[in-house]
Amino acid sequence: MSRDKAHSAYRSAETVKKLSDRVIGFGPFGIGLDGLLTWIPGAGIVYGVGAGGYLLLQAFQAKVGAMTLLRMLGYLVVDTATSEVPIIGDAIDMLFPGHLLAATAMQKDIEGRHGVPEGLESVLRRPKRRRTGLGWVALLLVILIGVAVWQSNFGELMHDGWIPALSNAQLPMLGFNVALPLILIVGMVLLTVLSVLRRGLQRRGMGAPASAHS
Repeated sequence: MSRDKAHSAYRSAETVKKLSDRVIGFGPFGIGLDGLLTWIPGAGIVYGVGAGGYLLLQAFQAKVGAMTLLRMLGYLVVDTATSEVPIIGDAIDMLFPGHLLAATAMQKDIEGRHGVPEGLESVLRRPKRRRTGLGWVALLLVILIGVAVWQSNFGELMHDGWIPALSNAQLPMLGFNVALPLILIVGMVLLTVLSVLRRGLQRRGMGAPASAHS
């Protein structure tokens, strides 16, 4: 197994991690296509199986160890199985980063044998990041979004299906009815902004010591 091919699989795993579970990232938490598509009937299972199969194919090509393959398969089975449970399963699937865990397991195996590809961070020896406090702000925002969904009439409209319920759900606020999709869009935009700000502050904090010595 060549080092170049192993590093190519490592980079592919990094891409899947970001798409599936870290499109919007805040601290140890993140939301990606795997969690968002699970609310659309059929879309979540198609994406989950496709991304999981791609990761396993990359793992086979990288010739990772048998225990790593079993660990990856376990994460992916749990991730796919939970998406089939109505409502509760969708919520668990949104929070459980199955693809991220499977991809990281593969990356650890590859890094242990071939090192880290140039330009990417180690998954075995992660650098200490600057604490910004924005992760807690983002977590509070996620909780508020969840409360908004809970307090809206989304559940009452569920008999019409996911998409009609989400499209027509409203939340009473200050004497007005605010469309739930609007609240979700604003929430996602704010989470994205917080994520970008957090990464910028962390990069600045990691670069500060080097510039101080230069």
